[in-house]
Order: sequence, then C-alpha cells, then structure tokens
Amino acid sequence: MPDGRTYLCIARTVSRGEAGYGTPNKMFAVSLGCDIRHAERLVYSRGLDLKNREARTPIGVGCKICEREACPQRAFPAIGRPLKVDETAHRFAPYSGA
Repeated sequence: MPDGRTYLCIARTVSRGEAGYGTPNKMFAVSLGCDIRHAERLVYSRGLDLKNREARTPIGVGCKICEREACPQRAFPAIGRPLKVDETAHRFAPYSGA
C-alpha cells in the first residue's frame, strides 16, 4: 500500500444464474486480504515467496485517491491532479499526472 503496509490479497469473479437467452448473468468480484504477517496461515499463500519484496505488486486503496502515477491498472485519473494529455505520446499507463 502507499503507506508501506503489505497484504496478501486474492480475488476472483463469480457469476450467478442462468437468466435465459439475451439476459445478462449477474457477475460479482470477490476480494479477500489479510496483513502479510498472517499470510502463511492461508492456503492461498502456498508456493509464494512472502519475504521477497520484488515479487509484490504495488496497489492503492482506489484509483481516484491512489498516489501511484505510472500504474498500468489505473481505471480513473487521480482526484485533484491535473490530467496530462499528449496525443503524440504512447505510454503503458492510461493516465498520468502533469
């Protein structure tokens, strides 16, 4: 996290129901996490090198308040920061600060 804390997080999608032809199914995202100090007690941590800091994926609480500017997963620009648009540049992160 931006404040230096580390968590083990897992997520998956779950769909619900067969509504019939032409009707969309309900789809949900389910995410669970725990502080890294408890991660070894979870089956999901098997095979992970929990002490390797380089194997971690930095994340924020939410895109709009996250401080990481070059995040390739950013879905929204950060609130309170100017949006830099350069139509001649190609970059991996969809939004970047000025």
